[in-house]
Amino acid sequence: MARQMRRSGAATMAAPPARKPASRTMMRPDFGSRGRGFGQFLVEVRSELRKVVWPTREESTKLTALVVGISMVVGFFLGGVDFLFTKLFELLVK
Repeated sequence: MARQMRRSGAATMAAPPARKPASRTMMRPDFGSRGRGFGQFLVEVRSELRKVVWPTREESTKLTALVVGISMVVGFFLGGVDFLFTKLFELLVK
């Protein structure tokens, strides 16, 4: 009968076994070997920066112009909305 209950999924309603809490050493992040110094850090930073694909001057110029243009459009839009709300508020107050 127990075999039938297990097959049908009607096994016991017992709680799952309690998990053992993680030890403090498991909870601490692993920073690799410690105490290598600032010099090693700079060497690793330089190594990572060599892997970066830097944009060309043309790409940088186009993207900068795009950011400035979008910022101006949003600024004018918000300025217009502010102006309309100011005029609407003046009409309501007078």
